[in-house]
Amino acid sequence: MKKIIILFLTLFISTYSFSLEPYEGSYDLYADTKMGNLKIGSAVLNLKVNNNQFEFTTEAKTESLWKALYNYSRTERSLGNEVDGQIINNYFSVIERIKDKVQKNYTIEIKTDKNYAVSSNGEEWEVKPGLSVDPLSVYLALANDMLLKPSQSDFTYQVVDQNGVKNLKFVVVGPEKISINDNQVETIKVFCDELQLTLNLSKKDRFQPVKIHKINGKTEFTMILIEFKAKT
Repeated sequence: MKKIIILFLTLFISTYSFSLEPYEGSYDLYADTKMGNLKIGSAVLNLKVNNNQFEFTTEAKTESLWKALYNYSRTERSLGNEVDGQIINNYFSVIERIKDKVQKNYTIEIKTDKNYAVSSNGEEWEVKPGLSVDPLSVYLALANDMLLKPSQSDFTYQVVDQNGVKNLKFVVVGPEKISINDNQVETIKVFCDELQLTLNLSKKDRFQPVKIHKINGKTEFTMILIEFKAKT
């Protein structure tokens, strides 16, 4: 169960292009099991914007039905700026609890101008020149690039997390119409082979992910957007 939530929470979320627009999205999390496709948890994603500065957060937890077997919660926070349509990330934090016991509590500062990132646990990594993001802000960067470069077939980002710096490539598969809550949604399908992650990004909502599919070994997980609120 721990892997289920971690893999999703570190992989979501996105929005907009030249000008980030604040929003709140609510998702349901499902897992394919021997008992069928079951809803196991939920997440709220919140993007706040002040001029060109952003604060992007996630809060997720297992549903009450599952807490007797596994009580899990995770919050993440990403801070940075948008400059000329680019996401410049400078801070990322994670707090993870299992049965009310803190399992992870760390921060990462990305010093883009000095080409390095440092973790609160003392680790430091070299960051090559170019766009550097964290596991949350990568989706802000992806959505921006999808709008700015609609004919480009793939996008690669330096993603900094607790394990260091990794280049992740997102390939644009093409348009796909999917059904969510009996509504047909026009999306663009994007795939990251290294993560075995498939995103369906809404064309209407400027590439907000409405469906996220993750393969983890022999198990498949799906995140579905159930409510989207644009904020002013």
